[in-house]
Amino acid sequence: MTTIELIDKLIEITSQKPDVLSGFDWQDTQLMIELEIDNRKSLYPNDQYNSLIETIRSQFNILRSESAKSLCNADTVSSCLILLKGLILSLPELDHISALIWKSAFDHEKITHYADDTAIIIGDSHVNFFSGNEGLTFKAIGDGINVCPNITDYKFTCLHLGPCLAYNCMKEDSKYNFYKKYNYLCDSFIKPGSKVCVALGEIDIRAHVFKEVENQGRTYEEICDDIIANYMELLKDIQSKGFKAFCWGPIASMPDNTSEEDELKALAAEGLFDQELISVGSEVQRNSATAYFNKRLEEECGKCGVVFMSIFDQMVDKDMHTDSAFLCQDKCHLSSDILPLAQKIWRDKNFI
Repeated sequence: MTTIELIDKLIEITSQKPDVLSGFDWQDTQLMIELEIDNRKSLYPNDQYNSLIETIRSQFNILRSESAKSLCNADTVSSCLILLKGLILSLPELDHISALIWKSAFDHEKITHYADDTAIIIGDSHVNFFSGNEGLTFKAIGDGINVCPNITDYKFTCLHLGPCLAYNCMKEDSKYNFYKKYNYLCDSFIKPGSKVCVALGEIDIRAHVFKEVENQGRTYEEICDDIIANYMELLKDIQSKGFKAFCWGPIASMPDNTSEEDELKALAAEGLFDQELISVGSEVQRNSATAYFNKRLEEECGKCGVVFMSIFDQMVDKDMHTDSAFLCQDKCHLSSDILPLAQKIWRDKNFI
């Protein structure tokens, strides 16, 4: 039952059987109506939002006062309910709100990018590290496009395009539509001549390389080479569009047998997490593949003038075990505590 349908039903009851409302608990009805306002909170200045909530609560105070009587005043109850119904009907439709909010947020981030001449970082969730947020912090600015609000002094605009794969980055029909989003941003968001850094590949290595080793009967090096070939097409395309291309190499892999990994596997088994993002292969295997991937990717980037950056070598020991001190609580992404180390890399590569 929608909120409007509920209010209509209560108005009907009030007119036909007002005695039913004596002692009526209005809490659930009030929560439903306040939720209608809360879902649209970002559309209103704080003063206007607070005024709407206060109006709702004042009407429910009247309704509770009437329900406390042995026989409520039907006219008073109806007047309150009609006012609340009118308030809900005056709200913008939820179907249109997301688009309005996205457009507003998109325009704001674009203006900031142009005004501050920020470097653009696009890719999977590892772009969040550049924003300085310890946990993943996404704000939608489009369909499947999020910005990670920047809390650092670096002039970055961090754009998360979903759990995308480097292997599929140039495919128009990929699961998370990376190529479509990338082209949209190039056409409609990114300032000409900007620095554009791509962060992809960690998910490929974590969840797909060793699955394909088994499925295809090939070596991890061969599988990585296929991914890199596709990835390089994207990086060259960035250059062809007049942007300055940078590449952030995949970081070291999640350590084996963590409680965080076990939780993700349990969620995936229940259909609450994408099975295609679950780790395949051991920590040592994945880090060995990452070492090879970064080495080959750096070589290919060097051939065409793409600036390659990586912190991977500092994250692993000689036996290819990951130093967890580099990771945040989820044991998958870099901790913001590592920003000073990354800053040195970014400065050396003229990214900042």
